[in-house]
Amino acid sequence: MGKPIYVELAETLQQQIASGQYPVGSTLPPEVMLCEIHGVSRFTARAALAALQRQGYVTRRPRIGSVVQAKNPQRSYLVQTDSAGDVLRFSSISELHHVSTEDVVADAALAADLGCEVGEPWIKVATYRDSPETKQAASWTDFYLRPEHRSLVPLIGHKRGSVWQFMNELQQRPIECIEQTVEACKIPKAVAEVLGVPPKSPALRAIYRLYSDGDEGRFYVAIGLYPEGRFRLTHTMRRDR
Repeated sequence: MGKPIYVELAETLQQQIASGQYPVGSTLPPEVMLCEIHGVSRFTARAALAALQRQGYVTRRPRIGSVVQAKNPQRSYLVQTDSAGDVLRFSSISELHHVSTEDVVADAALAADLGCEVGEPWIKVATYRDSPETKQAASWTDFYLRPEHRSLVPLIGHKRGSVWQFMNELQQRPIECIEQTVEACKIPKAVAEVLGVPPKSPALRAIYRLYSDGDEGRFYVAIGLYPEGRFRLTHTMRRDR
């Protein structure tokens, strides 16, 4: 199966930016002109420009258009952590964008990820994060909240702050423990479209289970997808004394 047409158009425009045809500071042709030049639909042109914006090549400005901001945008960002507190602080500085919300019931596969029983109800909130440096879409995160925490859903991606901060304000219990599981995976099609990468491209999948002191079960669970070349996480581990 070939690449989506909008991905091919985005790659063509990337090459033209890299070659200097559209230098930094210049404006790409508007959607209507791209349709005429490349023989594509308005939807395809719009999707290609959106992908370039997420990847850090252009910024979209009202009444101006798509302005080239980088010839070779920074592709990855680094997070260095020594403790659970560092992981939580990172989630506070990166901007979160809400995509969708749905009620789900854990099947066997999801129950294994969440560390819960099959049949347990959860609220799934799909989001993506911007790189703090480039503001390009850099990672995808599905948050799984308990039904009793539904009041937090409208805050995610709409109010400045992180999910753990909202949870702490709600229950006034700090996060005491984070379990992390990391594995290789391939990016699903729907997520790939948002992040501006080819479907089934390689990525890391990280599951974070967060617990509070004395909490019976998970505080909440976050499952993140990190495309190849977009994100680096460095842990510093010290020998017990």
